[in-house]
Amino acid sequence: MESKLATTIIADVSDSTPFYEFMGDDQAQKLIQHEINRLREVLHAHGGIPVGQKGDDVLCYFDDPNAAIQAALEMVRKPPGSLLSIHAGVHHGPIVVAENGIFGETVNLTARLATAANPGEACVSDDVVARLRPEFKALLRPIGRLRLKGVSDPVLVSSLEAATEDLSTVMHVPMGGGGTQAEGFSLVLSQDDQTWRCREGDTLNIGRSAQSDVVLPQPWVSRTHAVLSLKDGKLMLTDRSSSGTYVRFEEGREVILKRETIMLSGNGLISPALPIQHADARPLEFEILRR
Repeated sequence: MESKLATTIIADVSDSTPFYEFMGDDQAQKLIQHEINRLREVLHAHGGIPVGQKGDDVLCYFDDPNAAIQAALEMVRKPPGSLLSIHAGVHHGPIVVAENGIFGETVNLTARLATAANPGEACVSDDVVARLRPEFKALLRPIGRLRLKGVSDPVLVSSLEAATEDLSTVMHVPMGGGGTQAEGFSLVLSQDDQTWRCREGDTLNIGRSAQSDVVLPQPWVSRTHAVLSLKDGKLMLTDRSSSGTYVRFEEGREVILKRETIMLSGNGLISPALPIQHADARPLEFEILRR
């Protein structure tokens, strides 16, 4: 075994489960393995060393963090016509290199960063950013300190995304059969004269992208900013942005989410990126209705 400092990347196929359900195991596995092979070609081209694959992800390490950032950007950039998206985590620290893989807290933190990343994005720790040349630092947008599961202290994180809006064909994969929806709860989301509804088992995507269910054009709104989901009568709000999401509850309490999930109840306000009192656009109003 060998101990060394390295920049690690975990790149994972985003939301692969629906492809297995829709295409069948054999066809989906061929599609996903083709994408895994592409990721391996990218990391080899930039001098990375692959050390393992678990399911739909690739784990590798680099001696040069600048080369790692180049590789990560190419990994998360969706090729024309591709149906799959990639999200990744990038971290720098000590690793133990063994015959059957690499180990250590650096690898664990890299996995947590990958979990926090959106499709088409790499979450990069400040330990990497501090070692980058200026031209590579310029590719990153600061997210701030994130509380990651299993990590005691908040981690300073930046976002690495492909520069252009994804214009490739989007395939909407059915998420399941026509089972009966639970009766009793629904969400009403409104802003000015627009209204959106979310019933049991549904989700609403909020963002600047035209592919979002709730499109907010303000420049401070991320392309994929937040997701609302209603399941078993519980309304969950998950922030997926670079700038955070503010929530004010009916009793007046206000919180900010950064790549976190919170359960909402009753009614209140949601403001992407800006505190409620400073929001230039009217906040989104939410209300859970019980029939």
